[in-house]
Amino acid sequence: MVYDIIVIRSNVITFVINVYHSLNAFERGVDVKRVVFVSTLFLLISVVTIAANFEDKVLSVYGEYVRTFNTYISMVEKTGELNVRPTNKIDHAVYTIVSELGPVAYYRWIRMRSFQIPSGAVGNFQKVDMQYISKSLYERYKTKDPVENLALSAFLVYVDDDLYRQNVGPTDFPQSPTFSESAFALVTDVSKYAAALTQVYIQKSLGASGDVMGNYSYLKVDLKKLFAESLSKIYGGSVPKSLSNALEKFKFNVPPANKVRIPSELSGLVYGALDQKEINDAIGVFKLHLSKVFDNSARNMKLFISMGQTPSEVVKRALSSVNSSLKFQELLAANTVKRAVSRRTNNRLLKLENKLAAQSKVPTSPLIWRWLIYALVLVFFLFFRFRLVKYVFLSILVFESLVILLEVDPMLNRFDSTLYGFLVIMVAFLSMLSWFGILKSKKIFFVISSTAVMALFISLFFVPLYVNLPSTRMSKNNKFLKSVYVKIYENEIYGQNGILGILSYHLNNMSSNLTALRLAPYNFVSQTLSSYLSNLKREKAYRGIIEYPAALRISLNRNSSYFGYGNEATSLDMIKIVRDRANMALSDIRNNLKSISNEELAFSNTVDGIYALAAPTLRNNISEHVENRISSSNLKEISTALDGILKKANMMPERAPNVFFFQTRDGSKLFILVALLLISMTFFGKSWIYRFVISIITVIGSFMLLIPRAVEIFVEYGFPTYSHVLQKGERPNVIMIWIVAIVGVFVACEALYTHFSGKKHEGG
Repeated sequence: MVYDIIVIRSNVITFVINVYHSLNAFERGVDVKRVVFVSTLFLLISVVTIAANFEDKVLSVYGEYVRTFNTYISMVEKTGELNVRPTNKIDHAVYTIVSELGPVAYYRWIRMRSFQIPSGAVGNFQKVDMQYISKSLYERYKTKDPVENLALSAFLVYVDDDLYRQNVGPTDFPQSPTFSESAFALVTDVSKYAAALTQVYIQKSLGASGDVMGNYSYLKVDLKKLFAESLSKIYGGSVPKSLSNALEKFKFNVPPANKVRIPSELSGLVYGALDQKEINDAIGVFKLHLSKVFDNSARNMKLFISMGQTPSEVVKRALSSVNSSLKFQELLAANTVKRAVSRRTNNRLLKLENKLAAQSKVPTSPLIWRWLIYALVLVFFLFFRFRLVKYVFLSILVFESLVILLEVDPMLNRFDSTLYGFLVIMVAFLSMLSWFGILKSKKIFFVISSTAVMALFISLFFVPLYVNLPSTRMSKNNKFLKSVYVKIYENEIYGQNGILGILSYHLNNMSSNLTALRLAPYNFVSQTLSSYLSNLKREKAYRGIIEYPAALRISLNRNSSYFGYGNEATSLDMIKIVRDRANMALSDIRNNLKSISNEELAFSNTVDGIYALAAPTLRNNISEHVENRISSSNLKEISTALDGILKKANMMPERAPNVFFFQTRDGSKLFILVALLLISMTFFGKSWIYRFVISIITVIGSFMLLIPRAVEIFVEYGFPTYSHVLQKGERPNVIMIWIVAIVGVFVACEALYTHFSGKKHEGG
């Protein structure tokens, strides 16, 4: 706001000074045309300055958003909390957005750990990703200022890319639905005001009273002259004198020009996008359309005069309708400028996207080039200094271990995480093959140490780093329970407003299978048996049905030819049909019963997974929904089983998801260090120095996990990490960490023992 006031004040002062100099020049008798030209030039410069202020404002607001966001995110990652007091509008918006990233991460974390959506049900779920969340944030925090909304939507693009740990590119902005929406709204508003301003200039061309905005010119449009030309065309150039006199006496009722109030934040864009040529063309289009209207009115006048009406009556009758159509023709002609204005505004937005991307670009860490340097160094020594290759490998392993320990975040850096993921898979396969060869070694301590490292590496896949942290349970997370994301989570569980939840998906399948279970015997009786009885009746073998209190008996004509010796082939075929269809019905019944049983099991597993992590309030909501669904459908046939599943699940104590080593920043570092240690044991086992150095670094990495600090939990690529401050009594899996440290120390001692025993043997 302060920025806008300064700019507007500067432009007003400039304009007043120009007018003052112009008036003085006029009084002194200076060339008026020159003065007008100079004043116009200064005014155009002022307008261009206003237009440029649009980009400056967006970049300024966007930059403030980004700087504030980076500060807040850094605080959350270090402390797990956001202890700040917003002092202005931008601070407050960023504070609320960053505060909301915690519930977003927690929602996704709980969702991924509680249930998986079956592939057949994916189409029934809304796609909740960061674009969806950005859209929700934008709708809640946008203002009435379209320029500020553009900066906000651009900032949300930055947030999305920052969560993906990648720089913002110019093409990221148009790919964002939120940015596209704000840009479209801005272009629409600019085009609307440009058309409204053009309509004022068209009205002024007709002689309307009122002021105009901007420094545009207009051509005078003489309505009587234009109408006279139409009369001349109709009368072949010889218009009756009486008709011409009546036209001269007629007065067109031209209303005052519209008052256009262009918002200050859009005035620069409107003046920068609306060109004098478009206004001239719009006035030309207006005259063309009006000429066609006048041509039609002139034809009517000629017709009315031929019917005996006086010229004054004819002129008044014909031109009164023209007055009513002026507004419509003005609007049509003014709208012709929208395409050009939209094109120019979009071009400015395209350039702005490049500036936004350049402003938010984060310098690439030089460490990203280390992989290329590794490759080049290895290639050089492989071909020119092969004897030194083992030392090069050692240097690379040591350097990479230190980089992992002190600098790189392997959990969130996309390039590094991809390479490390490939490394872990390769280690798991190749090291296993190499380990079988190690078992044949006669060095018992080396076999024990390599086996311990192999077992340690495998166990880190399955042993959690944090087990059921009490403060991360859903009932303890008030921010999540009060956020909009708990409703999204509930929708995915049992569905609302036309959304089919995962439990509703299972219930629907069970309901369909129950319906199919009914249909199988029903169809057999109603179709197969009915058809068989109809054939008996056609053969005059059927008499009727005798009904007893507890039974039915079919009365048959035993003497019918249907039961005779000559009809045995027909009887046999009909009985086979009944038998085959009975077998089909039995098969359908068994399949439906099996499907119901499978769906009950899937329903039970899903309920158990959800209830295990659900707060009591969420459990109550789920139970209420399922009970309502059961009571209002044919599911009440299996209501006892479903109620038993819910009650059994409700008996489970609430817990939090386990956190594994590879899901935290420091844990993933230790996981990779153990992988590198395994490489040094299997691929470079003949050289003691490899495993000695890497084992020492691994021990250091294990002790880093014992230091109390905020835990940053990786949830899903593209989503925020879930930052959590360990509460009193909460700690990592100390036993597992000590095992890593002990194995590392043992490997280091084994390496030293191997080295010195080998030297002693050589000395002996």
